[in-house]
Amino acid sequence: MKNNIKKLNKNLLFVGLAMLLVGIISSCDKMDAYKKFTKEGEISYTGKLDSVKINSGRYRVLLNGLFLADPKVKKCVVYWNNRVDSIVIPVTRTTNVDTLKLFINNITEGVQNFIIYTYDNAGNKSIPVYRTGRVYGDRYQSTLTNRGINSAFTNESGVSTIEWGGMDRVSGVFATEMIYTDNSNVEKAVRIPIDVNNYIIPNFKEKGTIKYRTLFLPDTLSIDTFYTAYENMYIPKFSKIDVTSTYLKNAGANVTFSSINANRWGILNDWITSPSVKNASGFGGYEKRSNVGFISLEAGWGLPNVTDGKIYQTINLPAGRYRLEIVMNDFNAGGSRYLTVAEGTSIPNVANITSSSIAFSNLESKLLNFNLDQAKQVSIGFAANLTGTSSTGMYAKIASVRLYQINFL
Repeated sequence: MKNNIKKLNKNLLFVGLAMLLVGIISSCDKMDAYKKFTKEGEISYTGKLDSVKINSGRYRVLLNGLFLADPKVKKCVVYWNNRVDSIVIPVTRTTNVDTLKLFINNITEGVQNFIIYTYDNAGNKSIPVYRTGRVYGDRYQSTLTNRGINSAFTNESGVSTIEWGGMDRVSGVFATEMIYTDNSNVEKAVRIPIDVNNYIIPNFKEKGTIKYRTLFLPDTLSIDTFYTAYENMYIPKFSKIDVTSTYLKNAGANVTFSSINANRWGILNDWITSPSVKNASGFGGYEKRSNVGFISLEAGWGLPNVTDGKIYQTINLPAGRYRLEIVMNDFNAGGSRYLTVAEGTSIPNVANITSSSIAFSNLESKLLNFNLDQAKQVSIGFAANLTGTSSTGMYAKIASVRLYQINFL
C-alpha cells in the first residue's frame, strides 16, 4: 500500500513539473512577441479629432472637428479617394478646446469616405476617425430647373402679380430670386420663398421685364447654394373690356323671369335651367327678394335636393382671353358648386366638371378666367349638387353676371 502511494506521489510530481515547464515556455513566447512589437518602445497614441462632421458642397466639403484633451497634437492628416488624396493641417494647441474648420476643395462629385488621423511631434498617430461626405457638382446641377410661372400681369388697378408654379421639394429647392425695376427706375432684388405661390411685386414699373432664377440646397448640411440660369420675362399690362351685353342676356342686376310662383320662385328668362333646379313645384332658378330678381340655387327647408343642377347660356365667342365675374350677395357653405365654361350646347354634370370643361372654378371664388384659341360655341354658367333637410339647406343667390374680354398690353 505504501509503495503504491509513493508511486502515485512521484507521478503527480512529474506531471506538475511538466506543466510548470510548459507555462514557462509559453510565457517566454509571449514575452518574445511583446518585445518584437515594442522593440522601438511602447505604443503611444495621440488624441483623435473629436465631434467630426462633414458638410457637403460644390466640388468641396467643410470638415468640422474638435481637439480636446491631448496637448501633444501637432498636425492632422485627412485622406479620401481611397487614400489617393490627402491634406496635412498643422495644429497649434492652446489650453482650451480647439476647433478645426477646414474647406477641402477640388473633390470629385459623389460620395466620399474620409479617414482622419492626428500626429504628435514624435510621429505617433491617433486611432483613425472615419466619416462619409457628399460632394455635388455638374451632375446635380444638370437636374435643376427654374421655377415655372403660371401667369404674370399688372391688373387694371396697377397691381402686378406673379402666380408661381409648383416644384418638387425633394430637389432641394427653397427660393426664387427676382430682379425688377420699380416706378422710381431703381433696380430691386427680392427673394421669394418656395412656399409662396402668389407674389405681388412691390411698386413694379408697368410693362417692364423681370429676371429670375431658382435656388437649391441639395441637403441640409450643404454649405453651397446652387442656382439655375437667369430667365427674363415681360410682365404685360392687363385691361378688361365689358362684353356682357354683346354675348349674354338677362345678366342682372335684377334679372327677370318668364313665369313666377307665389311671387317668389320663378323661371329665368334667357337662361337654360335644368329640371332639378326647378324644385319649387316646377319653378326655380329665379328668386324674387325684396322685389329684386336673383339667379338662385337652393335645396332644403322644404325644397328637394338639387342633383346636377345647371343654369347656363350657350353663346358664340371669338378667340381671346375672357373673365367671368359674378356678384353673389348671399350663399352658404356645402355641396359642390362651380362656375364653368364648356364647348358645345351644354355644361357638364358636376362629376365631369374637371375633365369636360374648358375652364372651371368654385362658385365661391366668384371668378373664372378662360382662353379660347379659336372662335367657338360655348356654354357658360353654373353647376351644383346641393342637399338639405326640413330645417337646414344650401343656397347661392347671384345678383349679376359680367363677361369681360381680357387684353394684355
